[in-house]
Amino acid sequence: MSKEVLEFIIVPPFSKRSEVDAAKERLIAHLGYQFPGYTFKVGPFVPVGDEDRFTVLPVMNFVGDDGKSYMCEQPKRWFLQDIADCCAAFELKGKKSFAA
Repeated sequence: MSKEVLEFIIVPPFSKRSEVDAAKERLIAHLGYQFPGYTFKVGPFVPVGDEDRFTVLPVMNFVGDDGKSYMCEQPKRWFLQDIADCCAAFELKGKKSFAA
């Protein structure tokens, strides 16, 4: 049983964690607009990846109809990089009235 990853956790760079937290709803809306069909959550800073860049963590498991846990197909590296690049380009200090 195979399934595509549909949910991602975005981990902000350590230096931008408070800015990202303040713009969390706008960032999630922006990502949903840029990548329709996928869902995103913004997590706290965790010691994974590069602390100076956005880290994108795919939610890889799902529960099948039989109640067992399965792993999703690993997303392509370029797709994860596209999401991280979109996060980095997002204007964190934008006004709420200009939300995507």
